[in-house]
Amino acid sequence: MSGNPVGVGPIGWVNDDLRDWGAERSGADVLREISDCGFDGTEMSYRFPQEPAELKRTLAEYGLVLAAAYRWTNLANPDLHEEELELARRHVDFCRQAGARFVTVAEGTGSLHWDRRGPAKEVTPLSEEQFGLLVRGLEETGRYAREHGLTLSVHPHGGTAVETEEDTERLLAALDPDLVGYCYDSGHVLYGGGDPGRAAERWAERITYVHLKDVRAEVLGSVRREGLDFAAAVRRNVFCTPGTGSIDFDRPLRALQDAGYSGWYVIEAEQDPAQYDAATVSRAALRFLQERYGLGNV
Repeated sequence: MSGNPVGVGPIGWVNDDLRDWGAERSGADVLREISDCGFDGTEMSYRFPQEPAELKRTLAEYGLVLAAAYRWTNLANPDLHEEELELARRHVDFCRQAGARFVTVAEGTGSLHWDRRGPAKEVTPLSEEQFGLLVRGLEETGRYAREHGLTLSVHPHGGTAVETEEDTERLLAALDPDLVGYCYDSGHVLYGGGDPGRAAERWAERITYVHLKDVRAEVLGSVRREGLDFAAAVRRNVFCTPGTGSIDFDRPLRALQDAGYSGWYVIEAEQDPAQYDAATVSRAALRFLQERYGLGNV
């Protein structure tokens, strides 16, 4: 399975949503450690240069490239659709100018924390109209990305209206696979009640970008019992790096290999860096993937 680029998300060092996590770390510190770990690339962080050409130059200084950048959209909101569509196009432009070949987005309409109308106590399912707007917006963004040589991938996400395997099936069935791919995230599949192996096997041909994160089963169990929301679950450190949680990565990685997947594998785990030193756990995760699956260089 060698040959695929392997990256790591800076979210293990500095968290874009929970900004008290890693607040003392500079972007330079993070990039130096990511480079020292032996990764091929990284994703975007609020701690990195925000101008794309400067970002590209800075990453190159550390021997890294931008694998992809992530954005929350609210394409399913009819009042915001056109504005969100333009913002999504700008996000594609940013990725292209920064040297990335992949663009990832997740839909925030109806979510707990990322709906522009404000936070909610429970997820609101998308109406038929909203779902249609989401599909149209993703396809238009995907067409724009393809015209500029990039691939758009949609990321089903915990705490949103596109979270479960059923949600994913509905969305992928409605989308043109030539325009929008699937960002497979093993941790979010499990968090959403799905099976990471089954999901990878089911949609292997649609997967265009991969996040590899693990889940602490005992924490997820307590989160479910206490009815905690997604942000609270993250604060409980429900997620962890591959090889340290409950997910068996044999099935999903075998499914990707069998499908001829040649894209990025990005290690990602939003956990408290004060408790889990990001460089230490990321280097261990890379070693786990190398020794067990032949991924990356250690």
